[in-house]
Amino acid sequence: MSNRLTLAAALATLAASLSLYPVVAHWHWFWVGFGAVTTIAVVGALTRLRRLPVVVCALAELAALLLFLNIQFAGAKSAGRVLPTWASLHQLRALASLGLQESNRFAPPAPPYPSIVILAVTGIGVVAVATDLIAVRLRRPAVAGLPLLVLFCVPLTVSVHQSAAGEMAVFCLGMAGYLTLLAVDGRERLRLWGRLVTVWQH
Repeated sequence: MSNRLTLAAALATLAASLSLYPVVAHWHWFWVGFGAVTTIAVVGALTRLRRLPVVVCALAELAALLLFLNIQFAGAKSAGRVLPTWASLHQLRALASLGLQESNRFAPPAPPYPSIVILAVTGIGVVAVATDLIAVRLRRPAVAGLPLLVLFCVPLTVSVHQSAAGEMAVFCLGMAGYLTLLAVDGRERLRLWGRLVTVWQH
């Protein structure tokens, strides 16, 4: 599997995550999401060094996401500030529950409390896992647009008001990321086809 396609899937996810800018105030959530997407891309690339079942790859990437969230939001209660413990997992659950309550209490953009940020980063991470598996592992980049579309639908569900310029800029960046993913996949397939023709001629 090409690392270029892995990188393209990660960039497409990050570009789509920009659509959350009117939902959460400031940009701290984006940089934490950047770390989550990077972690998932690295783990996904490692799982593709060997021919592993899709389920194993999915579980490995979800475990990497959980480990990242544990380090980021519950490191003080983790073993060696890295490995999850019952206390750290309980804190993650409490933060997520509090985030659901606060998301209903605050009008968007919500303040960048840890409870709010963890919800945004978890959503970005889950979409990153789905995009990586569909686009890279299953080699269906066109279908990978479905999980990316989920991120674009989030502002619609909370009825945020955003400027036309900001909405257009986010849409263009998201489409650019998706088209880059398709272009990289097409180039990889063309390169592979060229190699097969060369082998056949020999």
